[in-house]
Amino acid sequence: MRWFRRAFERGGRSRGTRGATLGRALMKALEHDLAGSEALLADLVREDSDDVEAYLALARLYRAQGEIGRAIRIHQNLLLRRDLDEERRVEALSGLAGDFQQGGFLRRAIAAWEEFVARRPRNATALRALVRLHADAREFERALELQRRLAKLERSDARAPQAALRLEQAEALRAEGRADEARRALAKVVRLDPRSAEGWIRLGELEAERGKSRRALDAWRRVPGLDRRAAARVYPKLAATYAGLGRARDYEAWLRALLEAQPEDSGARLALARALAARGEIDEAAAQARRVLERDPEHVEAMATLGRALLAEPREPEALKAFAELLDALERQGLFVERERSA
Repeated sequence: MRWFRRAFERGGRSRGTRGATLGRALMKALEHDLAGSEALLADLVREDSDDVEAYLALARLYRAQGEIGRAIRIHQNLLLRRDLDEERRVEALSGLAGDFQQGGFLRRAIAAWEEFVARRPRNATALRALVRLHADAREFERALELQRRLAKLERSDARAPQAALRLEQAEALRAEGRADEARRALAKVVRLDPRSAEGWIRLGELEAERGKSRRALDAWRRVPGLDRRAAARVYPKLAATYAGLGRARDYEAWLRALLEAQPEDSGARLALARALAARGEIDEAAAQARRVLERDPEHVEAMATLGRALLAEPREPEALKAFAELLDALERQGLFVERERSA
């Protein structure tokens, strides 16, 4: 454990005894006997109140045990000392910032890490912590600034992390009812990361909310090509929006074009099956669902889509057979068991 490293380096007349005690404390910590390690470190600091490294190790041990208050007190007391050299002061400050962060003291953690960064502006750990803390505090412009510094320090591409932060910013703005600002933030998300399926989904939602149906369609239509799993969330939105514009057949044509390019896309095929069933094309809807089941006989959504399509005819015997197979598949996949366990 790194907390003990500096403690072993300290000299003095009792170096041998002290080193042996630290060795035993380290072994107990490695054996997960934190209480035993704590007792040995506490003995050291009682014997020598100038043993800064032992105090630092003890504070880290308290934090590891979840005793955040005791860790904070040690770090704060160390920072009050006038004889503390710069290196130990910075180490105590980073320890205090970590204590506040783990304890959920958001503002105190930010203040401590900001002070640390003022002393050590090229410390990646501190910059990374501050990015997350400022985002949690909804101070996104500061988080974005620090993320740019971090990316420059690490010589990494800042665009994807910046897009993730902008996405969080947009969600926060939307929750506050600031839809226009949220939409502008989302526009920045998709500029930074055009492959952000989540960014396009949320941008489409905001466009739909302000009555811009065509812009919403443009955003949502991008999603299947980026993330097939996320596409399941946009197919119902696309179906409803196309229908609202009186363009249901255009939706079907778009789905068929998707399937021509990617015949194995089960999500698009089931979306097509539902669209066909909605306008009474039951045979073709059932055929599309069965094509999915040919590839994956345990595909429960395909079974459900088939059953609903057959009920609409109605074709009760075939529908009952489809739903019976669905129940069997759910049971084989353990979903009923999980429900019973969680009940």
